[in-house]
Amino acid sequence: MTKNNRQFISIMLASTALVAGLGLAATPASAGSIKNNSPVELTIGGQLNRAFLYVNDGEEGMYRHVDNENDSTRIFLNADGKINEDWSVGTQFVMLMRSNPSNEMSATAETAGATGFEQEAAEVYFSHRRLGTLWMGQGDSATNGISETDLSGTGVAGYSSIGDVAGGFAFVTSATGARSTATIGGAADNLDGLDMGDRVRYDSPEINGFHLSTSLLSGGAVDAAVYYAGEISGATVEAAAGWYNTSSNPDNEDQFEGGFSGSVSALLPSGFNLTLAAGTKSAAAQGRDDPKFYYAKVGYQAALNSFGPTAFAVDFGRYEDAEQNGDTLDSFGAQAVQEIEGTGSSVYVAYRYHTLDRTGTDFDAIHSIMTGAYVAF
Repeated sequence: MTKNNRQFISIMLASTALVAGLGLAATPASAGSIKNNSPVELTIGGQLNRAFLYVNDGEEGMYRHVDNENDSTRIFLNADGKINEDWSVGTQFVMLMRSNPSNEMSATAETAGATGFEQEAAEVYFSHRRLGTLWMGQGDSATNGISETDLSGTGVAGYSSIGDVAGGFAFVTSATGARSTATIGGAADNLDGLDMGDRVRYDSPEINGFHLSTSLLSGGAVDAAVYYAGEISGATVEAAAGWYNTSSNPDNEDQFEGGFSGSVSALLPSGFNLTLAAGTKSAAAQGRDDPKFYYAKVGYQAALNSFGPTAFAVDFGRYEDAEQNGDTLDSFGAQAVQEIEGTGSSVYVAYRYHTLDRTGTDFDAIHSIMTGAYVAF
């Protein structure tokens, strides 16, 4: 057994023991509201999500101290005011603080990310009980999150966007031992809509668990989505599906015009759960294949201790033609999360195995393990 493999196995065992044998004390934390003699109520809160990441790319093993991009460190200020019985107005302001984001670290980069706060959302909304909500400013597009529905309780450790962890690490060419330009994040795209940006977005009222959303972004990009949250035959179910198009955006530097993606997740009363996601987007350039992805996760939530629910899951994702024609990235993962109820916190461990099949080139597999702690306040 090589030194790298022994190191890797030792880290896996230590991380698993941390979650399985948790004995952590935590201080209660939750978002707080402030009136400040104003008719608008201000809520201040945030979260911190730090982790230890170990990666073995077949050439060497290395570790990084990271901010977990699955649910990154941030602080938010939300304001809400009631106009009358039907109308309300509010704002949302979110700033990220990502020291060493887990998706940007690589074999050559031990530090990354902004040195200060990054603006994620700055928006105002008007909401009516029967007419819906209109959002203006920087924030979620209608389709942001359509590929990421997940009721497993393990999303903080791993979900369909596998490039959020170790995404900057490059695959090593088997024949030469040299690192290529092909990275996990570049070859694995979960096609999750139009992300965030400056836009106008409308959300319809909820009817029988369903609501519609559509947005117009800067440059003419448009999208629309349908969401569902409810119970079906005793199971808690959430689902999303959406369409997006960027062909009218003159600043679009992507090679693609638009796409369609969706996801569904079901949690049974027994604790067993299933999550599925898939999507594709259309290439704008002739000769460029349409990227696709497929993702599945099976999980179980149990009450194993007095701290709170313990969630376990295994998943598989296949990502095709994301970086170039003919690419197929396969990823197998396992996650465990221990919630600490009443404190807004959890600890977690996740393992992932990545392979990339590319015409004319053989790559070594990449292993990663991440263990960390999440605290909301």
